[in-house]
Amino acid sequence: MAVPSRARVGASALALLLAGLAIPAQAQSIRDANIAAGRIRSDLPAGVGVTGHWLEIAYGQPGAEGCLWDSAASFSACPARAGWPDRPDGTPVWAGGQQRSEACGGSTTRVGDSWVGCLAYDQNPYFALGNPASAYWVLVANDEPSFDQCNEGPPGSSHRVASASAQPRTMFKLDVLSNAPAPGKRLRFAVDLGDKDFFCARTGRYEYSIPFLSVGAQDGRGNSGPVGYVNRRGSPRGTIVFDAAISSHAAIACRSGTQSICSPSSLGVHAGLYAYATWGGVPRLVFIDLYGSGVLDYSGGPPGESKWNWPVRDSFQYPGADVLFFVAGDSMLTYCGIDVARLPLQGTRVRYSIDLGKVFACADARGLPTQPMPDGDIALDGVHWYIEGSGTQGSLGLDVSAIETAVFVDGFD
Repeated sequence: MAVPSRARVGASALALLLAGLAIPAQAQSIRDANIAAGRIRSDLPAGVGVTGHWLEIAYGQPGAEGCLWDSAASFSACPARAGWPDRPDGTPVWAGGQQRSEACGGSTTRVGDSWVGCLAYDQNPYFALGNPASAYWVLVANDEPSFDQCNEGPPGSSHRVASASAQPRTMFKLDVLSNAPAPGKRLRFAVDLGDKDFFCARTGRYEYSIPFLSVGAQDGRGNSGPVGYVNRRGSPRGTIVFDAAISSHAAIACRSGTQSICSPSSLGVHAGLYAYATWGGVPRLVFIDLYGSGVLDYSGGPPGESKWNWPVRDSFQYPGADVLFFVAGDSMLTYCGIDVARLPLQGTRVRYSIDLGKVFACADARGLPTQPMPDGDIALDGVHWYIEGSGTQGSLGLDVSAIETAVFVDGFD
């Protein structure tokens, strides 16, 4: 009797696996799996958000003021919205975590439903690495309040991003490094609060802000299709695997001279991943904190939900999302029965395998989303890794590598 070749057995096994998982003929996953190429670029295209190429802000959503959510129901209000009466409590509909001043602190000349001050910024600090074309990892460098002329760039591209070794130094740092002897490369990114000048020349004083940096794979922003598919029952196609480690840390503190905007009760930093899935016509954005400290350590509480408006049509994050928030460790184990390890501060590398379908299903079981999670497969539109800090001194850096959807970790893609 003839013995089948290894190649034929492997092909048959793969065909059975794909058939059993009902994966479409054009199976989608993370396009640059394991960070083989390591091309990266900013979410906003180069030149967007400056004079001559104003930011496109659109208000065609179901909220009372045209944002995704009513301004009164969202922590972000309805940013950059002009020509609308104040809310019943007397606050402007734009006043929230993303905007603190009329016209974003700039020109009050009206343009449609907004102002020039919210549409045109001093520059677009566009970042690109590795000559990205259609395939790349997408970067968000945001500093809240981001609809604000104290930032040199528009929302999502608030400040310059550069290598950790670049001069002059910048708060947002990103490098693509060798991951030898493992395959592919690793992303090393950091938020260094000590390298930001919190003094705003436009207002003539120090201004508080919360910097946020993320990098990830997103359908329509460098990934040609979803990064996977989630299902409430769980599935390898909705499980993201990766290695992560805290690469650097300096205690979050208040820099001398910044006491007007910084106090010990306002200090903190957190890091983890976020992912997008859409149902009922609404993006659902799940955050999972892997590490947190100070006011940004939420490990003592249950999963939560909030409503976020982001009316920047130029961004993949438009129009905002129904935000579902989780914390790795005891919280997720207690409330969801999902065991996701906390990321140790000592720099130990942790291998993660997170079934995002089960995470969304936990949120649904707790009644957090504004609409129930449907049965069946739902496209996982993107997955990203982030750092956010609150303070004027100190830093946190994160290494991420070996990223893929679990169904493909044996090289089937």
